[in-house]
Amino acid sequence: MSRPRILLTNDDGLASPGLTTLAHEIVRTGRYELRVAAPEREQSGVGHCITLHEPLLAEAMVLPDELARVPTFRVRGTPADCVKVAITNLFPDFKPDLVISGINRGPNVGMNVFYSGTVAGALEACMNELPALAVSLDVPASGLWRFQLAAELTLPLVAAALEHGLPPWTALNANLPDLPQEQIKGVKLTRQGMSGFKESYVEERVDGPHRRFRLEGAMVYRDEDPEVDAVALREGWISVTPLGLSLPNPGAVEQVKSWPIFR
Repeated sequence: MSRPRILLTNDDGLASPGLTTLAHEIVRTGRYELRVAAPEREQSGVGHCITLHEPLLAEAMVLPDELARVPTFRVRGTPADCVKVAITNLFPDFKPDLVISGINRGPNVGMNVFYSGTVAGALEACMNELPALAVSLDVPASGLWRFQLAAELTLPLVAAALEHGLPPWTALNANLPDLPQEQIKGVKLTRQGMSGFKESYVEERVDGPHRRFRLEGAMVYRDEDPEVDAVALREGWISVTPLGLSLPNPGAVEQVKSWPIFR
């Protein structure tokens, strides 16, 4: 009996401990056939950007230790690029049963989802009718990233997605608290909220004709419902939000349809 096939990508780059730790855990189970295609450098915040105006370069790599036998490519592009080229050219005879993007360093909840290269990697899989899972780890208060625990806690989500299947055109966006295991309350099915970063630019003095700015921001919690992703994560739950490929706003349709121009 063939093993389920998993394609792994991320937006922090091939050398990121979030990706390599999760790859180790996937291989350790012996249950899955794994392929890896990840950016050669960090691509955080690129959203669903793809490479159009220059050639897309990919290089076969050998990962260390027990990952050495996992076919792997380093791609000079974005997470969406990685998924596109992996399923068309890099691994043409390898149709994934699940595409995983992560584990990301930092959460992807609320409106941050729209900027996330991690989530975009998963949604690119959806666009190609493949089930997908985006995985992100919250910023630790202690400064200690618990990638090993996060990888172990991701495996039940992987098993559930493969066993039960996802609805068509769906990705799961999972966000894990960076807490000791005994402080994690469990897994909660959530919905995307409106929390996100309140951002501003700090201008830096430079010589020459250009003005130079540095983006800074702080997380603003606009949601209170415990069933919303950012709130559940803050309260110590593993938040799992199903995402699709459309952006409907039914309430706005009801309001706008009364405009005379639509009569």
